[in-house]
This record gives sequence, structure tokens and C-alpha cells, in this order.
Amino acid sequence: MQALVLLLCIGALLGHSSCQNPASPPEEGSPDPDSTGALVEEEDPFFKVPVNKLAAAVSNFGYDLYRVRSSTSPTTNVLLSPLSVATALSALSLGAEQRTESIIHRALYYDLISSPDIHGTYKELLDTVTAP
Repeated sequence: MQALVLLLCIGALLGHSSCQNPASPPEEGSPDPDSTGALVEEEDPFFKVPVNKLAAAVSNFGYDLYRVRSSTSPTTNVLLSPLSVATALSALSLGAEQRTESIIHRALYYDLISSPDIHGTYKELLDTVTAP
């Protein structure tokens, strides 16, 4: 039963992320677009390290997963491990076809990380987390 609830939450999260409109106009106060129309963002040194990019992506995924799970029953306690769920979904993406892999990566916020770096970076992150 818990596996079914987890799969439903992941499905809802994946459905939610695929419904977002990436072509929406920039919000007020956001960086001005450059001459090509792309938004110009300020460089943050934190995001130059792949492990930090992955940690931020897992954190964002965890917040989304929590929102989806807690919205189904707002009066119950929710306990989940975003790192465990993201690691499992990332491993699942290894055997997925291109479209499914793209959906999983979009839900996990891997847009900042290059595809070849994802699984090597997971190894680094898990080594860091499990180090004594």
C-alpha cells in the first residue's frame, strides 16, 4: 500500500512538472532579457560545483514532493526522504527511454546539471552524506 501511495505521489509530481509553462513572460523584478530574448541571470559561485547543483535540485524536488503529498491530506504528518526518492528515480532514469528520462530529469530539476555528470555527482554526494 505504501508503494502505491509513493507511486501516486511521484506520478502527481511528474504530471505537475510537465504541466508547467516554461514560455511564460518574465515576472516583474526578474532579470532583463538580453538581445537574444533569453533571461540573463547573475552567476552564483555556489552553482559552479556539481555536487551543490545536485543538492539544490534534490532540495527543490523534495519541496515539490512534500507540497504534493501534504496537499492530499493536510492534517496528517508527512515524513519522506527526498534524497532517497530522487536517487531511486535517478537510477530508474538510467534504463528509461529518452522521453521518460527527460520527464524524470525535468521533475528532479536536473536542468542545471549536464547528463553525463548526474550519476557521478550522485556518487560524490552519497559519499559525502555517508562519510563518518
